[in-house]
Amino acid sequence: MSDLKDILNSYQPACVALQETHLKPENSFRLHGYTVFRKDHPGYRASGGVALLISNNIPSSLLTLNTPFQAIAAQIFTHKLITVCSLYLPPNTQIGQTNLNNLMLQLP
Repeated sequence: MSDLKDILNSYQPACVALQETHLKPENSFRLHGYTVFRKDHPGYRASGGVALLISNNIPSSLLTLNTPFQAIAAQIFTHKLITVCSLYLPPNTQIGQTNLNNLMLQLP
């Protein structure tokens, strides 16, 4: 966590996409100066999971995704409207092309 804070403080990125966050729903995860959108691994294990960290200086909006994947997406409003998606595909898992196509169709 301290490495992530160092990166955020040094580079002040507009948006960061994280995979394998290993958070459970009851875990608090806040970072000064950033809005945190996250989707934790379903179940009780702290594994997988995704998050988007978006600077509080940039207006953003969480998108609703209907997908079996661990995925989260948001739109950020800079000089252009940008869609950012964080997707975790566990190793050794069958990934159906139809599911990937359906996810892509949901992203503006």
